[in-house]
Amino acid sequence: MRFKKISGYIYGWLNDLSIRNKLLLVYIICMIIPLVLTDGIVFGLLEHYENMEEEYRMQSLSDSVRYLVSSSFDEAVTAINKIYLDENVYKFLDDDFESEIDFFEKKYKITESIIKPLDGGKESALSSIILCSDNSGIVNGGNFYNLKDIKYIRLGDLLASKSSIVVFFYYPTEDVRSISNKKRIAVIRMLDNYSWYKRDMMVYADLDFGVIQRKLKNIPFEYNVYVCEGDRILLSSPLQKSVNMDYETLGEDVKIDFETPWNIYGRNLRIIISGNESTFKRIMRDHALIIVMLLMLNLLAPIVLIKFINKSFAVRLYRISKAFDEADIDNNTGIDEEKPGNDEIGLLIRGYNRMVERQNTLIRTNYTAKLERQEMELARQTAELSALHSQINPHFLFNMLENIRMRSVIKSEKETASMIEKLAVLIRQNVSWSTDTSTIEDEIRFIKSYLELQKYRFGEKLKFEISVRDDCKSFLVPKLTLVTFVENACVHGMEGKTAACYICVRVYMNEDALVMEIEDTGSGMLDEEVMYLNDRMNNCTLEDVKKGSHVGMLNACLRLRMSTELAARFSLESEKGVGTFITITVPSERLKSIDDKGDVG
Repeated sequence: MRFKKISGYIYGWLNDLSIRNKLLLVYIICMIIPLVLTDGIVFGLLEHYENMEEEYRMQSLSDSVRYLVSSSFDEAVTAINKIYLDENVYKFLDDDFESEIDFFEKKYKITESIIKPLDGGKESALSSIILCSDNSGIVNGGNFYNLKDIKYIRLGDLLASKSSIVVFFYYPTEDVRSISNKKRIAVIRMLDNYSWYKRDMMVYADLDFGVIQRKLKNIPFEYNVYVCEGDRILLSSPLQKSVNMDYETLGEDVKIDFETPWNIYGRNLRIIISGNESTFKRIMRDHALIIVMLLMLNLLAPIVLIKFINKSFAVRLYRISKAFDEADIDNNTGIDEEKPGNDEIGLLIRGYNRMVERQNTLIRTNYTAKLERQEMELARQTAELSALHSQINPHFLFNMLENIRMRSVIKSEKETASMIEKLAVLIRQNVSWSTDTSTIEDEIRFIKSYLELQKYRFGEKLKFEISVRDDCKSFLVPKLTLVTFVENACVHGMEGKTAACYICVRVYMNEDALVMEIEDTGSGMLDEEVMYLNDRMNNCTLEDVKKGSHVGMLNACLRLRMSTELAARFSLESEKGVGTFITITVPSERLKSIDDKGDVG
C-alpha cells in the first residue's frame, strides 16, 4: 500500500510537469547524472591506481636510498667491530708511553697492522678511522686523538649508550684533525670489550659525506628525496649547496608526498620523498581544452535536441487541448490535420477526429431520446423515494414509544419507563442518518443507555465505568464507532463468564492525540486471533468487511480510518480468560469538532 501511495504521488507530480520539464528530467536522470557518476568513477579509479603506482615507486625509491646509506654505514660498522675485538688496540690506547718517540713507534705499528687494512679503497665512503683515549700520552694527529680534544662529541652521551654503536651527523667548526670544515658522518663506538682496561676509549669511523652524496646522485630519481633527522636535511637528491656548509633545514616549500621512518644505530631518521605532478594530472592539464569541449558537446547537444522534440510535442498537443476546450455538445469539431505527423501524437489527432465524427452521429441519433428517458426515470425514482421515506419516517415510531413510556409512568412502572427511554435513545441514534458523525459526548450517552439496558439482561454480573475528559467531548467521530467496541466487549466478552464482568471506557487527550480505551474483564482471545485482529484493524479494507468475520469491529475501524485519512491507529491486547484491552489513538488535527463545524453538533 505504501508503494502504491508513493507511485501515485510520483505519477501525480509528473503529470503536473510540462513536456519540456519532463524531457529535461529524463536528460538529467538518464544523461547528466550517469555521465557525472561514470566519469567521476573512471577518473577516480584512474587517479587511485596512478596514486598506488606512484606510492609503489616512492616506496621502491625509499628502499633503494635506505639500502645505499645502510651499506655505507655497514662498511663503517664492520671496520669498527674488528677494532672493537682487537685487544692490541686496547693495549696501545692504555699504554703509558715513555716518550713521544715511543708513542710514534707504537702508533706506526698499530696503523700498519690494524688501521690501513681496513681502508675501503677509492670508492669507499669510509674516509678514516679515529682511535681516541683519555690517555695523556697520546699525541693528537693522524688516526689518534685524545678524547678531551674532540670538542664536537659529548662523551657523556656515548657513555650513556655503552656497548652500542652511535651515528653522528656533524659539521665541525673546530676540526682538530682536518684543515677543512666539511659535513661529516661518524659511526662511533666505545671500546669496552675488555673490562680490565680502565681508561675511556673510543673508535669512530669518519664517512665522507661527498662520496655518499655522489652515490645517492647515481640513483635514477623521479622525485626529490630527503634523508632527514627531524627537520635537518642530512642527505638529499637535489644536491646540497656545498659540503663545506652546515646542514640545511627542511623548508615549508617541500611538499611531503611519502615518508618512511628509519631508525639506524640510535638515530631516528626520516626518508621523505617529494613527488612531482602525477602523470594522470599532467595529462588532464595538458588536454583540459579537449576534455572541456567533449563535455560541452555531451551536455549541449541533447539540450538542443530536447528543444526541437519539445516543440514537436507541444505544438500538436496544444492543438488537441484547444480542440477539447472548444468542444461542446452542439458544436464538436475535429482538429486540422495539416502535418499531424506519423508518431503517437499524430495517431492521437486522427483518432480524435474519428471519435468526434462518431460522437456527432451518436448525439444526433440518441441524445435527445435518451435525455427524455432519463428525465422520466428520475421523476419516477424521486416519487418512489418520497413514498418510501414517508413510510419509514421514524417520528411515528418515536411518538409511539413516548406514549408507551408515559403510560408506564402514569401506572408507576418506572423500570419499564426507564428501559423504553433508553431504547428510544438507541433507536434515535441508529435511524438518524442526517449526518454520519456524532460527538464523543453523544457516543458516550448512547453507550450509557446501551449498557443500562444490558444490565436488565445480565444483572449484577455486568459492571461498567465511563470516564471522559471535558476537552474531548466536542470531537466528532463516525456514528456508532465506540459503541461497536463496547457491544463486542459486553456480548462476546461475557460469554462463558460466571463471575462479574467489568467494562471500562476512557476518553482522554495524550499530548496532541485523542485516546479512546475500551477494557473488559471478559473471556479474552487467543494469541493467534489477537495478532490477526491487530493487523486487520490497522489495515482493513472493504473486502475484509465483506468476508463476515468480526464485521462490526472492522466496519468501525474502516470508517474511523477513512474519516481520519488513515491516521487512526488501533492496538488490541487480550489474554484468554483474563480480558481484552483496546486502544484507539487519533491525532487531534485529523478530527473535527463542533467548534470546527459551526452549528453542527
